[in-house]
Order: sequence, then C-alpha cells, then structure tokens
Amino acid sequence: MQRRSLLTLAALAPLAARAQGGGNPGGGTPGSGNPGTPSSGSQSPAAWSPGGPIRLIVPFAPGGSQDVLGRLLAQAAAPILGQNVVVENRAGAGGVLGAEVVARAAPDGLTLLLATAGQLTIAKAIGRRLTYDPIADFTPVLHLVDSPVALLAAPQLNVGDAAELMRRARQAPQPLPYASTGIGTNTHLIMEDLKAREGLNVEHVPYRGAAAAFNDLAAGRIALMFVSVPSVLATDGTGFKVVAVTSRERFPAIPQVPTLIEAGVKDFEASIWTGLSAPKSTPAPVVARLAEAFRGAMASDLVRARLDGLGVTPNGADGPAFGAMLGDDLARWTRVAAPLHIQLD
Repeated sequence: MQRRSLLTLAALAPLAARAQGGGNPGGGTPGSGNPGTPSSGSQSPAAWSPGGPIRLIVPFAPGGSQDVLGRLLAQAAAPILGQNVVVENRAGAGGVLGAEVVARAAPDGLTLLLATAGQLTIAKAIGRRLTYDPIADFTPVLHLVDSPVALLAAPQLNVGDAAELMRRARQAPQPLPYASTGIGTNTHLIMEDLKAREGLNVEHVPYRGAAAAFNDLAAGRIALMFVSVPSVLATDGTGFKVVAVTSRERFPAIPQVPTLIEAGVKDFEASIWTGLSAPKSTPAPVVARLAEAFRGAMASDLVRARLDGLGVTPNGADGPAFGAMLGDDLARWTRVAAPLHIQLD
C-alpha cells in the first residue's frame, strides 16, 4: 500500500476500536439528542447524538461501487452513532436527483449525501440545470476516499508505456479516437485536460458505460480511454493495456502500473473522489460528530478489508479541507469544460 494510504489509515486507527465496539462512544442516549450547543467550554463531537435513523442518500443505482461503499460505511457507522444508518438510492441525472433531496432536507444531521463530482463540481462545471448551488447549499463533512482513473491503450497500438502512447497521439496525422463513459463525465474531462496539456491529437467518442467501450478498445475501433480503476479491476485484463494511473503515487491494487507523473506529465493528478455532505447550515457540533463517526467507520476492519477491491484509498480530510478541495475541483473542471460547450439538458 502506498505511503500516503498507510499514514491515513494509521491516523484513523484509534477510531477503529470505537467502530468495532459498537454502542454510542459519545455517552449520549441514542434518540435523545437535538443538534444543539455543546456544554460550556467544550467543542466535543460527542455533544450531539442523532435523534433518529440517519438517511444516507446514495445518488446511484444499487450494485455499483459507490453503492457498495455507502452500504459498508452505513453498517460500520451505525454502532458508533447509536442509530441505524439507512442507505437510500436516488439515481438519475448523473446523481443530481439524489443531491436535490439532501439540499432540501432539514439541517439536523439526519440526511446525508454520499457525494461525488457528478452532483457537485462537475455538475456545475458542465452547466447542468441545478435546483441547488453545489457549494453553497451543502456543508462538507468528510472527504472519504479517492480513486484514480487508469489510462488504457488498444492492443493494436503496441505501445510500451504512457509516454509512447502520448507521443503517438501528438504525432498522429488523424485524430485518434478515445472513449469515455459519457459526455461530461470524469473520464471525458480528464482526457480533455490531458489533451490540452500535452497537445494530443485525439477525438472524443462517448459511450453509455465502460463495457461497450472495452469491446471497441479490444477491437481497435477505439485507440485509448480513461476508465475508473474499479472497472479495470472487474475485468480479466485482456483486450487492452493499462499504461498509467492518475494518482500521485502508484495505486496499491495495481502497483505495477506507473503514474502519469512518472510518464513525464508534471503534477497531473485526477481522482474520482467520494465525500460526505450535509445540508447547508448544519450545526458545527453535528458536523463534527458525523465526521468522527464516519472516520471510525473508515478505520473499521469491515471497511478497510474492502477498500482495495473497490479501487479506492482512504482520505479522511475534514470538512474545511474537503470544502477547499471542492473549490479547487470546480475551478479545474470549469476551465476544462468551457471550450467544449457541453449541453446535456
């Protein structure tokens, strides 16, 4: 496992015992608390206890990697909070429908969003019609995990590494077709960012998902593509060559694959991140208690045992740091998307 992940897990480890031990570590009585003011001189997260079951809105259909992650976290966080954490799938419009539910919810800590860029930063960057402000209408609670994307090359190209693939793309007399999992998705915008930075002669071919794109990549109808690491891990690895990942350090589940930074693209990182968000105006003691509980869930054996298989690494940054990342992410994808004139609605 990469050094950053080890350090993150070490920092989370003291909370794991609470996640394993069950009960309500804050000493409050489950079901009794309202999001109120901590006792005088105290800012302890344990000052708040949820007054009922917590809804964790997962803005995707059941069965995908985000849904699996959400259910694991819900199971591990429940004994820490002393209340059930119930996953509610609200798929549609790239996750926007689920985000709308949370944006309209009361700021009482009982409705949370398993947030990704598709509902927040990318949604605004590509000009989706939103009934909420993806920054102002949510309170960032915790940056949960990150997953890089993998750069794949068609076997017919017979390239040895990412540097050779990019050299071919720069020198190609005709644009090389690249696949994405849809217009305005992470895999589309990450390739457009790399294209602009490295002067690649590539042309976008959107697909509705990874499966059909994999088939065309194997057949040579597509030359290259970015795809999520979980999608790569779910295949047998035939029909394409994985030439790079977009993390700063090599990804633990596929340590033999170098990073794009190693291939010479200075400081190029891109993450399919997942975070935890609450409605705006959620009181600070509530946010702190939720962050503590979900950190404990992340550090639990139940969750840690599944992270590599899900293609993610733990992050654990607190609300202010998560909020700062959201601002940076929005600025980046707004810059990348502006010349593409994407129209989805």
